[in-house]
Amino acid sequence: AATRCAAEQIQTRVCTDLLIAPAYYLLLSPLYSPKMRSIIQSASRVATRAARRSQPLLGVSTNSHAQRTIIPSSLSLHNNAHRFKASLPLPDEEEELVHPPSLEPESLAQHEAEPHLDNNTSDTIKDYTSNMSKAGTPSPWAVFDAWGAGDDIVDPLSAADEGMLSPEMVRIPTSDEEREAGNLPGESEILASYDKLLKRKSSVHFGYPYNLMYNHEELYEFMKYSINNLGDPFIPSNYGVHSRQFECSVIDFFADLWKMDKDSYWGYVTTCGTEGNLHGILLARECHPDGILYSSRETHYSIFKAARYYRMDAKAIPTLPMGEIDYDALASEISKNRDRPVIINVNIGTTVKGAVDNLDRILRILKNLGIPRERFHIHVDGALFAMMMPFVDWAPEISFQKPIDSIAVSGHKMLGCPMPCGIALTRKEHVKKVEQRIDYLNSVDTTIMGSRNGQAALYLWYSLRKKGIAGIKRDVVHCIETAQYLRDKITDAGLTCRLNDLSCTVVLERPMDDKFIKRWQLACEEDIAHVVVMPNVTKNKIDKFVEELVECKEEYGRMETVRSDSPLVNLQSASWGGSYVEPSVGSFKEEF
Repeated sequence: AATRCAAEQIQTRVCTDLLIAPAYYLLLSPLYSPKMRSIIQSASRVATRAARRSQPLLGVSTNSHAQRTIIPSSLSLHNNAHRFKASLPLPDEEEELVHPPSLEPESLAQHEAEPHLDNNTSDTIKDYTSNMSKAGTPSPWAVFDAWGAGDDIVDPLSAADEGMLSPEMVRIPTSDEEREAGNLPGESEILASYDKLLKRKSSVHFGYPYNLMYNHEELYEFMKYSINNLGDPFIPSNYGVHSRQFECSVIDFFADLWKMDKDSYWGYVTTCGTEGNLHGILLARECHPDGILYSSRETHYSIFKAARYYRMDAKAIPTLPMGEIDYDALASEISKNRDRPVIINVNIGTTVKGAVDNLDRILRILKNLGIPRERFHIHVDGALFAMMMPFVDWAPEISFQKPIDSIAVSGHKMLGCPMPCGIALTRKEHVKKVEQRIDYLNSVDTTIMGSRNGQAALYLWYSLRKKGIAGIKRDVVHCIETAQYLRDKITDAGLTCRLNDLSCTVVLERPMDDKFIKRWQLACEEDIAHVVVMPNVTKNKIDKFVEELVECKEEYGRMETVRSDSPLVNLQSASWGGSYVEPSVGSFKEEF
């Protein structure tokens, strides 16, 4: 994908500097195959000849005052439209755009005769280089419509493309004879089909909390380096190809976001939210070896996985219908085990219902039971919503000014990143309990993993710098408002649907058609399913989703509850309020 993108930039993507094409070739040519280098050389020669003639390539203005690039309608994929570089703001209304002259017929014919790259996408698939809906955005944190992030829904794969990705076709030959037999397709053919598959799946991605709206093309060049942040992020090792400076900046950002005092915290960039939970629970066990872990039944599976790994006693506390922990049940269990330290996992957004445990109420329970600070340890699993709550007006505060000990969030969920990643943050004194000096690294071992992906730290840093506080808040507001739109659409369609406060997870009765579930990649639990509304989920896609959901209901009927206390029964509980059971509201003097 990076190879094709770079080649497209040379051949078809307009740029302000006409000599950028040969520069790109010189910089990136070692990465390409001989065939690709030949194509890029041809594209480079076109740019060079155009520059020498002072003839704008593809209509790029040579006016030194032109601050933006424009594709004339004669060559644009969209008539009467222009595309600006995404990082530049829209011009002021008074500013006059520079419209370069169109190519002469002779030049146009010569251009069309030059070799053009086939990006293996059909005319109906709008890649980021052809989707004009984001052109000229004034936001410095703006991102392009990444694969699957726009309004378009990509058609299913053809039978030929599906066959190209079969186990037989993608298998790796184990002998020279098998490789030379010619029975297997080339890697380029396989990858072209795989690219189509990913475009398709990304365009109907509704059930899992991954933000697909991002643009990291400025970082593509760094993928050629083996960036490894092995060891502790704050103690450099002898390995010099790292991104520790970026990792520490990311940790500082989140420490400030969650109000940690300077020099009081420690953290690192993890491979995912699960690793952050494993690290947080490990620290809790080291601080309280005989403690009991309390967490709700609707907790992410990684918390109880940690309890098994570390051979900890754990209690799965019942939940309220909305998915929050049952506070009375929690208090009762802690009271029964006063002789042992308390380790609590607090969910800031449960996996299926997006429910937020009330941290302040849990702290009041500990105080009322007389549990001293040195006898309890609180880990916060904030995979998705801990990144959102600081940007929601009047939301409960997640802060280390309160007596919490560690927190874990995912980086690829709210921020968006092409590889899974996360952030673990804790109080500095806790990590000293697991720290070991490793001479081989010339650093200390404090993390779950040894070698750690330095690319992830770089990508997180880049996303935070580009978006900024205002950009993240814009994404959060979009998610919450669009989730409310989806809830209302499903409710109006006559289906059971719920949305927790502070959440963008819309929970609904499970559709009866498994093909529909797989098409939209819905996450299901027994008789319910959910949609997690992320920045790449648009109202147009929601309209299409609800339309197909209604068709599914009409053809296959509605889900019946699988048992008397099933998730769907809880979804119908009046304790949610509003949309399923219309509450009876009267004056305070009225008798009911």
